[in-house]
Amino acid sequence: MLEELAEFNEQQLEDFRTVCNQLLSNTFVVRSLYVPDKGRVHNKYYNFLTIHAEVIREYLSLSNWDLYQDDVNGYFYVKNTNEANRLVLNKVQTGLLLSLRLFYEENLNQLGLEQDAVCSVRDLLEKVVTEHAILRNNPNMAEVKKALTIFAQHNLIQVLEGRLNQPTTKLAILPTIIAAVPSELLAQVAEGLRKDDEVEEAEENTLD
Repeated sequence: MLEELAEFNEQQLEDFRTVCNQLLSNTFVVRSLYVPDKGRVHNKYYNFLTIHAEVIREYLSLSNWDLYQDDVNGYFYVKNTNEANRLVLNKVQTGLLLSLRLFYEENLNQLGLEQDAVCSVRDLLEKVVTEHAILRNNPNMAEVKKALTIFAQHNLIQVLEGRLNQPTTKLAILPTIIAAVPSELLAQVAEGLRKDDEVEEAEENTLD
């Protein structure tokens, strides 16, 4: 299958390099992207991946990466077979990610054809503390910005309007969040964070 690479023209080779770099640095390649002043546009690299999935899969496997596709929800993603290069999140980042996933789950029935759920940063912060009760206190905006920047870099969210450190900023939660936080882990991890908070609160009360 790798023999196909020798038949690629210059533009196809450039697209091949770009796609592989995107997968290895951003984890996900999505079918459509939001572009300011244009709205939602089709991602040409998703098309390239669809056409050349087998040669890209074989190429990545040489470095212990497996390529997966969710055609229904519109994305490709990679996993390292040795579980190397795993992204390690801190407590706040994990809590925000879980809340984004829960928000997506709650809005599944209302999602449009693009399958993105839209929320504001304020919505997210209210849910992570009050409704979902994953974190005991609201994180500061610097922590929020850092977490959301990571999620955007990995194509889990897209900024639709505003800046990541502003409560009114609108976010699109992409369907890639399904693969990032599988349903079977959702409740388990959320409960673990809640218990950690309970332990911390008990320790603080003891010290008082």
